Amino acid sequence: MAQMSSIDSLAARLLSATLMFDRASLLALEALAAESDRRVLRRGEVLVREGDPSDRFFVVLSGRFTVHKGDSIGSVAEIAQGELVGEIGFFAGLPRTATVLAARDSIVLEISRNNFEKAAKALPNLREAVTISLARRFASQSPILSRLQKPAKIRTLAIIAAGGSRISPVFIAHLQQEFSAVTRAQFVSRLDVHAKFAGRPIDDQPVLNWLNELEAQAEFVVYVADEEPNEWTRVCIRQADTVLLLANASSSPHLNTSEELALSVHPPSTGRLVLIHDSRSAAVTGTSAWLDERPHIGQHHHVALEDMSDIQRLVRFISRKARGFVAAGGGSLGSAHVGVYKAFVEAGGRFDYLGGTSSGAAMMAGFARGLDAEQIDRGTHNVFVKSRAFRRPTLPRFALLDHKAFDRALREEYGDVLIEDLWLPFFALSTNLSSRQPHVHRRGKLWQAVRASGSLPGVLPPFFTADGDMLVDGAIMNNLPLEQMRELKTGPNVIVSFGTSGPQKYHIDYDRIPGRSELAAALLNPFGRARLPQVPSMLQVIAASMLAHGPQDLAVGDEDVLVCPQVSGTFMDWSRHSELFSDAYDRTAQWIEERLRHNDSGLRAMLGKAHP
Repeated sequence: MAQMSSIDSLAARLLSATLMFDRASLLALEALAAESDRRVLRRGEVLVREGDPSDRFFVVLSGRFTVHKGDSIGSVAEIAQGELVGEIGFFAGLPRTATVLAARDSIVLEISRNNFEKAAKALPNLREAVTISLARRFASQSPILSRLQKPAKIRTLAIIAAGGSRISPVFIAHLQQEFSAVTRAQFVSRLDVHAKFAGRPIDDQPVLNWLNELEAQAEFVVYVADEEPNEWTRVCIRQADTVLLLANASSSPHLNTSEELALSVHPPSTGRLVLIHDSRSAAVTGTSAWLDERPHIGQHHHVALEDMSDIQRLVRFISRKARGFVAAGGGSLGSAHVGVYKAFVEAGGRFDYLGGTSSGAAMMAGFARGLDAEQIDRGTHNVFVKSRAFRRPTLPRFALLDHKAFDRALREEYGDVLIEDLWLPFFALSTNLSSRQPHVHRRGKLWQAVRASGSLPGVLPPFFTADGDMLVDGAIMNNLPLEQMRELKTGPNVIVSFGTSGPQKYHIDYDRIPGRSELAAALLNPFGRARLPQVPSMLQVIAASMLAHGPQDLAVGDEDVLVCPQVSGTFMDWSRHSELFSDAYDRTAQWIEERLRHNDSGLRAMLGKAHP
C-alpha cells in the first residue's frame, strides 16, 4: 500500500465529513486516499464532462468548481473544498449528468475504480459503509437538492490595490487580527513565498502546489497581491474565490491594470470595493466616482482605520455572516422600527446592512446616516408633524396631497447625502411601474430613495427618475424586502413586520354605499352622516393593502429573527410617533430579555452572545 502523507490524512478527514463516507473508518479512508492520485486543474479546465462514463470520482482538496447542465446559461451549482464530484454516477454505474469546470486553480483527489477496489479489498468495511450511505442518500436526495443554486463557501480571497492606491499595511494588520478572532486564517504575501522558496519563480509548480496544499489545510486564506500587475498578483487572482479591491478613498479612482485583470477573471458582481479612511468624518464624499469606474461591482464598503467595528463588519460580509435589519412598510406604524432597532442595539446587536420599504426605509435611512433613535424620532416629528406634509390636500389631478411640502421636508431632513456615501450599507425598495419590477435603491440621493419608496398611489404622485422610470410605494410588490436583502448579502436578519392578528371581516351592505350625489346630500345633513355605512376610508384601504403581506407569507430562515411589534395605531396618525417608538422599544427589550432567558439560539447568534 502507498505511503501515507499529510495530504492523505486531510483527504480522509474531508471524505469522512461527507454523507457518502460518514460510516467508514478513518483508517479505511486514509488507505483509499493513499491509493489514489492527486490532480491539479487550472482555471477553466474540465474535470468531468456530461455524458462521459463515470469511471472515477473526486474529492475537492482545494479550489472551487462550477456545475453546468446541457445548454443552460451559467452554472447551476458550485462545489468547494470537501465536496465530492461524480460519486453517484460512479457507484450507480450511470454516465455523467453534468459538466464540472474549475472556477480557479484547484486540487482534487482522483479515486479510480481500481483504487477503490484495492482499498475495499484490504478493508472490507469500506464497501459496506459506502453501500449503506449510498442507500440513505438516494432515499433522501436532500444533499443533491440542497447543492443546487447554493453558493459554495468562500475560502480564499485576493486583496488587490485599486485606483491609484497602495495596499495599506495598517488595514492588512487589522484585517488579520479580526479574521484570527473568528477563524484559522492564513495571510500570504510575495515575501512569504520568497522566504520559503528562495530563488524559485513565483509560478513554479512546487510553489503553486504549496499554495494549494495551504488552502486545503487552512480554514481561510487571504492572498495579499503586489501593487503592480506582476506574476505574484496574477497568481493571487487565479488562486482566489473572490477579490477585494482596496483603495484609499482620497486617491485617484481610475481603474488600474491589476483591477482590470482581476475583474476579467472574477465576475465583478462577486467582488468588493473597500474604501479606507483614516478617521470617521461626518460625511463621506466622492464614492460615485469609484463606482462609476466599476459599475458592476457587487458591494462597496467604507472602513475607518480608527474604528475596528468597520473591520469586524467587513469580516462578517466576507465570511457570509453579515447581519441585516429588514423593516416593513406601515405608514406611521413605522416609528416602531426605531424602538425595535434601539432595543436590539442596546442588547448587543450590530447590524451590517439596513433595508426597508416605505416608512421602514425612512427609519433605516436615519440609522444608516449614523443617527441615534432619539434623533430619528425628532426628524420624524419635523417631517410628518411640524411640516404638516400629510395634511396639505391639493386638487386631485395627480394625487390627493400636495407633494411639494413632503419633498421639502425630506430634503431638509436628509440633505444631499448620497446612499453610496453612507457608512452603513443601505437600500430602499420601491415599485417600478415602468418595468413592473421591484426597484432597489442603492445609489443616488437618500431623500429621493425614501420619497420613491413611500409614494402611496393616489395619495402622493409617483416619483420619476432621470431614466424615465415611474416609481411608487415598494409595498405594492413587496412590503417586507427580505428577498432583496438576501440577494445583497448572506447571513442572519432581524425582520420587523406589521401584520394583522388574523382575518378581518367587514359586514357592509355593498348596495348601501352611496354614490356622489347621495354622499354630498348626506354630508350636508348633520343627521345624514350618522346613517352612512361604516365603509373603510380610502387611507384605511391603502393601509390594509400595504400590510397584506404578513409574517405567514415570509420564508424566514433558521438564522433569522422575526419581530412583530404589537403596537396600536392608525396608518396615517403621525402625531403618536414618539409613543409608538417608546412602546415598541419597551416591548422589544422585554421580549429579548425573555427569549435570552429561554436560551433562544437564533437570537443569541444575532446578538453575538455565547451560550451560558
